[in-house]
Amino acid sequence: MLSEGRREGLRLSLNRSLSEPGEIAVATSPASVVSPSSCYMPLTPLVPPQFVSMPASPCQESATIHRSILLKRARTVEPADLARRLTRTSKLRPFLLLDIRAFMTYNVQHIRGAINLSCSDRLNRKRLQLRRATVVDLASSPIGRDLLKKRCYKEIIVYDDNSTDLELLPPHHPAYLVLSALLEDNRDPILLKGGFQAFERAYPELCEDALMRPRTSDDTTSGSGGSESASFDPFSPAGLSIGVGPGLPPSPSNEAAIEQAPATLVLPFLYLGNARDAQDLCKLQALGITRVLNVTSHVPGFHENSGLCYKTLPAMDSGHQNLRQYFDEAIRFIDDARSASHNVLVHCQAGVSRSPTIVIAYLMQHTHMYMVDAYKWVKARRPIISPNLNFMGQLVEFESSLKASKREPECKPCHQCKWQEGSNKVPSACQV
Repeated sequence: MLSEGRREGLRLSLNRSLSEPGEIAVATSPASVVSPSSCYMPLTPLVPPQFVSMPASPCQESATIHRSILLKRARTVEPADLARRLTRTSKLRPFLLLDIRAFMTYNVQHIRGAINLSCSDRLNRKRLQLRRATVVDLASSPIGRDLLKKRCYKEIIVYDDNSTDLELLPPHHPAYLVLSALLEDNRDPILLKGGFQAFERAYPELCEDALMRPRTSDDTTSGSGGSESASFDPFSPAGLSIGVGPGLPPSPSNEAAIEQAPATLVLPFLYLGNARDAQDLCKLQALGITRVLNVTSHVPGFHENSGLCYKTLPAMDSGHQNLRQYFDEAIRFIDDARSASHNVLVHCQAGVSRSPTIVIAYLMQHTHMYMVDAYKWVKARRPIISPNLNFMGQLVEFESSLKASKREPECKPCHQCKWQEGSNKVPSACQV
C-alpha cells in the first residue's frame, strides 16, 4: 500500500500532465519518485509532437479543375462586337443575352432584348452554387425561361455592371456562378467585357428600359387619338421592342433634349415641367396654370403676387431621398386644383426624375392604374422622364400600399383619352 507521501507525489505529477496538454510525463521507475519532503516528481524529456500533412481535399481539387476548364472554354466579347451582332439585319440571332444585375436595376435600363436572371441575392447564388437551381429556374420572366430552355441557343452572353476579366472573378461572384452553370449545361458562355456600364457609354441607342421600350419600324399604330401596344415579345431573339403609343421616339439621353422639352400635358388639368417653365409667367398664363407644385428645395415661388398658388416639397434627386413621404400631400394638392377646376404644374429642376415620380403616384391613386401603366402613360407624353432607382422602388411600395388598403378608384381608366390638348373639359367617353 502506497504511503501518504508517495500518493501525494503521484497526484502532483498527474495534475501537471493534465494542465499541460500535449506533454506526456511518465515516471520511468519507482525510484524516480522523490521523497515525501520535496513532493516533486521529475519528468522524462518531452517528445515534440509529430505533424502529418493531410492530402489536398478532393473538393478543392475539383474546384481548381473546374475553374481551369471554365477559363479555357469561356470567352469574352467586346461591346463593339456585341453591338455589331445586335444590329445585324437578320431577325433571328443565334445567341441570348443574360442580365444578372438586380431586377430593379434591369428595369431602369438594360441592353436591348436581354433576359434578367435573379441571382443578385445570396439565396439564389447559393442555390446556383450547390446545383439546386439552374439558370432557367432563375429567369425573372416566363418568356425568358422558355427561351433558355431552347437548345438552339448555344451562345449565351452574360453581363453585370462592370466585370472585365474572367480570371479576376472570384468563385462566389454571380457572373462566375452563371458562367459555370451554363458550361455545365453544355452551352458556350461569353462574358461582356466592361459589363453594362461600358456598353451603355458606347451604345446608348441599343439600350432600353423594361417599363417603356422604344418602338421599332415594324410596330403598327392604331387610329388617331388611340394608343395601342405592340404585340412583339420584348425578350425575343430578334430584339423587337414593345411600344406604348403611335410613333413614340426613343427616350432622349442628351442634355439638350432635356433642356428643350416643353411643359407636358399629362391630364386635362395636370402639367409636368421643369424650373424654367415655373419661371415663365406668360407660359403659365397661356396654359391656364394657377397652381404650381415645386418638388425641389431651392426654386422659390416666382409669381405669388400674380395670383398663383405655390406649394414646395423639399426633395433632392438622390438615392437616399424619401419622396414617398410627400405622396399623400402632393396628391391632395393636385386633387384640390382639379376640384376647383384649376390647372396645376408639377415641376422639379429638369422634369426628369422627381416631378414625374409625383405625377406617376397621382395617376396610381387617382385612376387606380398599376405602376407600370402609369409610368407608360407619363413616358408616352414626356419621353425624357427617368425616375431614379430609389424613386422607382418607392413607387412599387406605394402600389403595394394601395393594394393593401383596397382603395376604390375615383374613376375607371380608359387609357385612350380623346380629349384635345388645352381643353379643361373631359368628354363623356373619358372618365379620367
